[in-house]
Amino acid sequence: MTISAQESDHNTDRTTRIPDPKPSEFKFIGYWFTRSTVSDIAPVNELLRGQIIGRLFGPNSTNTGRTATYFEQRFVPMFIYAPQILDGVATFRSLFKIDMTWGDNAYGVGGNVGGAINAGQVNLQTLLANVDIHPTDASWNVVIGLQRIFDNVRDPNITAVSTAQTSGYKMSYWGTQGVGISLFGAYNATTLYRAGYYQLFESTIDMNDDVALWMLDVETRFAPKWELGADLWYVWDRGKGGGGISILGQGLNSALADYNGAARLDFSPASKYEADILWAGGRITYNRDFTQGRLWADLFVMNNIGTIDTVGSSGSRSYADIFGTAVNGSLNYKYGMTVNDRIGVEMVFTTGDQNGVSDKNVSSVITGNTYGSPTAIYSNHRALLLFPDPKVVNRYYSAVHDISNMGYGVTGLFLSASHDLIPSKVMVKAGTALAISNVAPTGGGNHIGTEFNIEAQYTYKVFLSFGISAGYLKLGDFYNSGDVTYYRARPSSDPWVVFLTMNWLMF
Repeated sequence: MTISAQESDHNTDRTTRIPDPKPSEFKFIGYWFTRSTVSDIAPVNELLRGQIIGRLFGPNSTNTGRTATYFEQRFVPMFIYAPQILDGVATFRSLFKIDMTWGDNAYGVGGNVGGAINAGQVNLQTLLANVDIHPTDASWNVVIGLQRIFDNVRDPNITAVSTAQTSGYKMSYWGTQGVGISLFGAYNATTLYRAGYYQLFESTIDMNDDVALWMLDVETRFAPKWELGADLWYVWDRGKGGGGISILGQGLNSALADYNGAARLDFSPASKYEADILWAGGRITYNRDFTQGRLWADLFVMNNIGTIDTVGSSGSRSYADIFGTAVNGSLNYKYGMTVNDRIGVEMVFTTGDQNGVSDKNVSSVITGNTYGSPTAIYSNHRALLLFPDPKVVNRYYSAVHDISNMGYGVTGLFLSASHDLIPSKVMVKAGTALAISNVAPTGGGNHIGTEFNIEAQYTYKVFLSFGISAGYLKLGDFYNSGDVTYYRARPSSDPWVVFLTMNWLMF
């Protein structure tokens, strides 16, 4: 019998096959984001035109009444190196960022600027540089170095940021980068834990004048659809208000807290303080990410407890107690085929304080925005102006920029509905949001504002999409108070924004 050449090739001994290539030791993941914006929000201070972070109408000098038009872009490359000689025990990760406004600057040095004619800007920023030690067959790993600090039990080196936005405490307390050591592990098939130490600020190395954060988190799946978690964090603050970002400083009495819309405490006549702040909370989730049904619900409660010790000019000491509470819950229903065919409601509540530290009791919520900017980036709500919108480059601001709402506390309500006109291809969304200040400022009312927003997104290819969004914020009587605006006067008009975006996640 004659065997054709084609049959001969088909019957070749399998031992002669070319072996599959070994996994690459070096991997690259990139993220590209371009945004074109038209809005009536702009800073009056020209020194802040390049990068604006913080509370709308706050010390960043943002105001309404003039039309701003601009383009921005962001490129975030991540490099992962896992040498085969170590059998995957050690992995190095680095993440960088290049942000710029088109036509902003050239032939200079500094982050968040560039894009002018001739380019030539030195503007690369380091976000991550850490080593991950994961012994073979171990159920735990240790991350050492510059890493993400999220209010979540999951390892952010291998978990998508979108998961951190919708689980744990939704980055409303911690969602940033910092140096430290983290231990992530699985006690068993259903229980995760995280223990971490992070150095937020180091002053003189031989003195107790630092700020450090400890975090302990655990989560268990006690039923197929149910997750239950508990968390304990502690900040040892001996920085005495020093250090931090530029001239803003950091800490409970810093201009940074005011800039971020966090609770800023006035210790006058004292200028320095020491504080011990503890966060203790719990959370429960049903059917996260719609994995086993059409209903997804979650709830968290977080209490911050602590003491503040101030030292006045005469040497007298004064103590104050901290006790603030935050509650967040959401309910989502998937009515169609894709995750975009959904209706969702969410609420957030935080306790407020009328008189700060003057009565020796602080009942406002304290977040990471007291120590960095931006550090707490609550963004699961899907609002654009009333609460922070995470799809930004250099201009990241909102009316309620920190869940403490300047220490007044807030009640926020959100409703959104989305639908895939073409499954996994064309999505449209509409939403509304309402914010009430739980303590009214002097001369103002409780209604912060009501927002209406719409969005459409076209996914051209996998991980490559184009979008258009628009939002309008009707300001309430909260802004009748001169205490809540940088200009001590009500804004001249309501904020609005329209923007076009391009997103590309590269592998």
